[in-house]
Amino acid sequence: MKNLATPLELAGLGSRPQTERSDALSFDWRIASIGLSVALAYYLGAKIGFALTFRPHPVSVLWPPNSILLAALLLTPVRVWWVILLAAFPAHLAAQLQSNVPPTMILCWFISNSCEALIGAGCVRYLIDRPVRFDRLRNVGIFCFFAAFLAPVLSSFLDSAFVAINRFGQDSYWEIWRIRSTSNVLAALTLVPFIVTWSGDGIAWLSKIRRARILEAGLLLIGLLSINAIVFYKLAPTADSALLYLPLPFLIWAAVRFGSRGASAAICALTLLAIWSAGHGYGPFSTRSAEENALSIQMFLIVMSVPLLLLAGVIEEHSKAETTLREREERISLAAESANLVFWSINFERKKSWMSDKGRAIFNFGPDEHLSRELFLSRVHPEDRNAVDEAIERARASSQTFEFEYRLLRPDGETRWLISRGRYVRNDRGGVRELMGVAIDITEQVEADLQLQLQREEMTRMSRVSSMGELTASLAHELNQPLTAIASNAAAGRRLLAQGSPDVKMFEELLADVATDARRAGDIIHGIHHFVRKSEGRRCPVNLNEIVREVLRLLHSDLLGRGTAVETELAPNLPSINADPVQLQQVLLNLLMNSLEAMNDTSAASRRIVISTTCEANSSVAVSVRDYGSGLPADDADKVFAHFYSTKPNGMGMGLTIVRSIVEAHGGKLRAENVDEGARFFFTLPVARKSETREVA
Repeated sequence: MKNLATPLELAGLGSRPQTERSDALSFDWRIASIGLSVALAYYLGAKIGFALTFRPHPVSVLWPPNSILLAALLLTPVRVWWVILLAAFPAHLAAQLQSNVPPTMILCWFISNSCEALIGAGCVRYLIDRPVRFDRLRNVGIFCFFAAFLAPVLSSFLDSAFVAINRFGQDSYWEIWRIRSTSNVLAALTLVPFIVTWSGDGIAWLSKIRRARILEAGLLLIGLLSINAIVFYKLAPTADSALLYLPLPFLIWAAVRFGSRGASAAICALTLLAIWSAGHGYGPFSTRSAEENALSIQMFLIVMSVPLLLLAGVIEEHSKAETTLREREERISLAAESANLVFWSINFERKKSWMSDKGRAIFNFGPDEHLSRELFLSRVHPEDRNAVDEAIERARASSQTFEFEYRLLRPDGETRWLISRGRYVRNDRGGVRELMGVAIDITEQVEADLQLQLQREEMTRMSRVSSMGELTASLAHELNQPLTAIASNAAAGRRLLAQGSPDVKMFEELLADVATDARRAGDIIHGIHHFVRKSEGRRCPVNLNEIVREVLRLLHSDLLGRGTAVETELAPNLPSINADPVQLQQVLLNLLMNSLEAMNDTSAASRRIVISTTCEANSSVAVSVRDYGSGLPADDADKVFAHFYSTKPNGMGMGLTIVRSIVEAHGGKLRAENVDEGARFFFTLPVARKSETREVA
């Protein structure tokens, strides 16, 4: 319907391309076809209205043209309403001229008919969003009040005034008002819902109907027509009035099973058959005068139609709400399954429980197994069971949201990691009414974190091995000294033995020197082995000053070989930190090696490294390594910590990344900055708490 308004919103056709002009022409033809359909329906409606007149009194029990015009306005855009009214006028003129109505009265009646349709359509379109549907109780209520009652009542005042002014007919003003009001109210309730519901969506919905529904609709139609024929055609006029409600079960059937479409169609069938039978002298509405019979049947049909339309609106609204809720639950379930989410609820008052299918699969619960705290705790890992039970009990007592991470031990022996979050809901009396919760399976995430941790440890160890490879010459020199001393002392001992009468005291001194040098070589080898071995690492109280001294002893020969002077500014009485000493050695070793590399192009007289340690507010210990080399990138000093970034020709770009990860794993921070004639790397580590120190000790 939106397309119909498009050509009317455009300024003209002369300035548009050929394709747009052809589209506009096709739209104009559609508008013309709609106008022609309205004119034809209006004319046929007028003929039906004349046919449904009770003789000899010229009273039309049902006047369809106004309702047809109202339905057309409800189904079309506001911008084309003038086309609808313009198309209906020739049909109105033709139908009224055939009944010998004066031209002035014809024009006045068209004005009153148009006013009724415009009042009803305007109110409904203002209060109901497009498109107009009778699938909600609010929509049906708005239509019944404004379009079916208010619009006919108000326009009937104008219609009666026109009749009085033109002196057309013998009835009084109020008699004309009553006759026209009831007739148009019944027509609006009967025809407008039928036209709107059956033509609003076109005919595409017919192809989606199942055969079972078609068969049910056929049985309903046959039953309704049969019972209507019995009530309004076969029963004697003096029959009990209670028999008039025999069609009611079929009307309810239509509303419940087929919604607003079925209800409107059933109302139309009931109305037309009842009026036709009464007009031909059959049924309970044929015993009095034509005017009285018309009023009786109108009131009966109005009273039957309004509750049925409201019932159909409620049922259809409820059905759509259930469909929306079911679709929402399906979407939530799909999202929950994709995210490994588990939903559950336990209603203690109703003694009912529910858990999503994904949850029952994860917890290995049966499809009909009732949920309880005992059943849940039986699946929790024994090591986590007490902590989880205490958290649930605290949440039950305080009505606060609980959240905890725990392991799940399934009956098949599989262990899974979950995070649960839930809350107890209380009733008006303060008692616990319901427990609602959600859980997420984080097993894959935990396993991925563990795997990442193993890979990080392996990279850390490989980095240490690489660092030791760079120190090969220095380590060879360190080992060569004690080994050379051992060899010299051994040669001296052989010479003493060769003399025949060795000096025992001198021989003991030689053996003591050999033992000392052997221990020194062993310590060097043990330190290298401990530094490069693959182990999980153990944290203990560490003094950073000792770490600095140990690393400098390890680098002593390399520093001498590169002609680099090292100055230390170590703070006395430095508090201990809780750390892995080997990993801290790796941090310092990497920073010092980077400083040595940065000073390759620096003159020998200017090669200097300053290492300092300080204590900051008794809460952290800081270590600084400052060199006089080429410095850091001027645009972004932190770039050196990025993965695979290296200033060395053969560097892998992983050294400083690993160093930062080690420092951060110890709860510290590593930073870098450019200073005059070089760069400075510094990191801070938190001071060990007393409880940590005692625990380690």
